[in-house]
Amino acid sequence: MKAVMYGAGNIGRGFIGEVLYKSGYTTTYIDVNEAVVKALNKDKKYPIYLTRSTGYSEEWVGNLNAIDGRNKEDVINAIADTDLLCTALGVNILPFVAESLAKAIELRMKKSARPLNIMICENMIGSNTYLHGLVEKYISEENKDFFENNIGFVCVSVGRVVPPTPEQFLAKNPLAVCADPYYEIPVDAKGFRPVGCEYPKINGLVPFSPFDFFIERKLLVHNMAHAMMAYVGRIKGYHFIYEISNDPEIKYFITRAMIEAGRALASRHGASCDTVMQFVEDLMPRLENELLIDSVERVGKDTKRKLGPNDRLAGSFKMVKEQGGVPAHIAIGIAAGLLFDVPDDAAAVEVSSCAKNLGVAAALEKYSDITDKHDVQMIETFYNMFKDKASFADFCKVLTNLKSTH
Repeated sequence: MKAVMYGAGNIGRGFIGEVLYKSGYTTTYIDVNEAVVKALNKDKKYPIYLTRSTGYSEEWVGNLNAIDGRNKEDVINAIADTDLLCTALGVNILPFVAESLAKAIELRMKKSARPLNIMICENMIGSNTYLHGLVEKYISEENKDFFENNIGFVCVSVGRVVPPTPEQFLAKNPLAVCADPYYEIPVDAKGFRPVGCEYPKINGLVPFSPFDFFIERKLLVHNMAHAMMAYVGRIKGYHFIYEISNDPEIKYFITRAMIEAGRALASRHGASCDTVMQFVEDLMPRLENELLIDSVERVGKDTKRKLGPNDRLAGSFKMVKEQGGVPAHIAIGIAAGLLFDVPDDAAAVEVSSCAKNLGVAAALEKYSDITDKHDVQMIETFYNMFKDKASFADFCKVLTNLKSTH
């Protein structure tokens, strides 16, 4: 079995690539990082360090080769001949690879007319529709029928935590990656083509429909909490996520925010609230793992996207309101996000400068599409409290009053 892993970064090597190897695939990695491509082709393997209890477990991923993503002909030929394609590029990169994907699909039709399923491992609600639309523009009319019936665009919910690799491992091998051992891979069962086909033989694969529940659970609960940790933690002077998750005051806010989002998620999808709460309970110890050395700057970067209308925090905020709840603790995360002003993060500087110079209301309307005066007032209250260095007790007092008036 052959697979193509488009993107040889943290998720590509640290999760999907490892699972493909353990599932019996020979994997071709595509990336524009020349050093990574050369090293993969030279070594034909790389180490992955899984955190188990208080130590690391070293494992190796092999059966691989690599292609420079700038070599379009090689990219197109590899995709045209593979059995499975996975992407872990980042949403912003997908438009730049769409034309190559289309050319590979058309070449595939000429050579074999075999179906192809694309597992989209990106943090985006509706990633299947988005990538389908990007690629479709480059598909000729004569190939549209093949494209629609034989090319599957499959949403994947990536739950594994893969932070930057500690220097101690990179010093031994620059290809090394570090991750927690989480293996479940929920996928949208309706995305596979042709309809009714067998699912790929991949360890941990969980085909499910309707799939919105899983992708929203990841983005609006897991990713929301992760980003909120970074935003609130930076205000208190922390540098790493595991430090923040062990701060009892911040942990209280994060847990309550996840409960707000979790209850709303269960209500929206008619799911078991107990099942969602179990997900919340299981997530916190994973984020407290001291061996996953993840920085505040990395987790919080790009607030322009992460505070977006349907993304982590604003999307979660709106979901809670939609289901009749009061997203007071999530509001704390949004307020902290508006203050996230890491100097070398242009998007964060843009958002924080807007809030500072034009006001919280203007920033919320522009970046989060939050305009209701009561919502704006709630978030602005927390924003000002952070600026004034209010105490944990003061925050709790405001939260109590908010809950009693709704």
